[in-house]
Amino acid sequence: MDPELVTTVTVDSYSTLVDIDSQEPALNEYVDDIEDAASVSQLWRSQYLQYSMIANDIDAYRPFWDLIGQGLRYALEAHGHDVPEGVRDDIRRTVYEERLAVFEDVTDGIGRLTDAGYEVYVLSNGTPEMLAHLIEAADLEEVVTDAISADEVETYKPDAAIYHHAADRTGTPIGEILHASGGTMRDVWGAKHAGMQTAWVSRPDRYLPTESLGPAPDLVVEDFHDLADRLL
Repeated sequence: MDPELVTTVTVDSYSTLVDIDSQEPALNEYVDDIEDAASVSQLWRSQYLQYSMIANDIDAYRPFWDLIGQGLRYALEAHGHDVPEGVRDDIRRTVYEERLAVFEDVTDGIGRLTDAGYEVYVLSNGTPEMLAHLIEAADLEEVVTDAISADEVETYKPDAAIYHHAADRTGTPIGEILHASGGTMRDVWGAKHAGMQTAWVSRPDRYLPTESLGPAPDLVVEDFHDLADRLL
């Protein structure tokens, strides 16, 4: 990768800017007699991500907020918990609105990128309302240029359409965009396949195994300060 070719940076949201492990404390708080909140949390996230990809395949788009709710219900019922809808809504709001756990490197690290002249956009499956909460929680209102939501094209990552839409929205040739994403490599593969340059944000204290189904990222970085160091 040639950093001089990068003019715009897009960043993923959940698992990249905020820590989705915060699901587990909320489950412990709201669900009586829960014995394995970690397993429920893991299934919750994997289920709503699976729903998003299935929705692409069968033209059944629903806002991401709804898929998160459906995934939560599935995960709870799969573990034997009959939780009323109102409580499930409280869990969802707690995790994705009220107590967003922002990674420590995010605000200052992304600030270094914008100070260096890069336009930075959040590119996410999340709804515009979800992303507004996230940007406020991360103190990025004066840092990022804008947020780009899957709602705008009713297509979820890793479909190429959302990455091409991001190129159109930013007015940037797709090969001049660097997309940074944490968590699993699904988003990295999608962005790379669509023609973006990519960085996998692999924080040492959030270890995930390296995956090889799709193309390798152009950069592997520990956090957004490391990304800024590599670009600058």
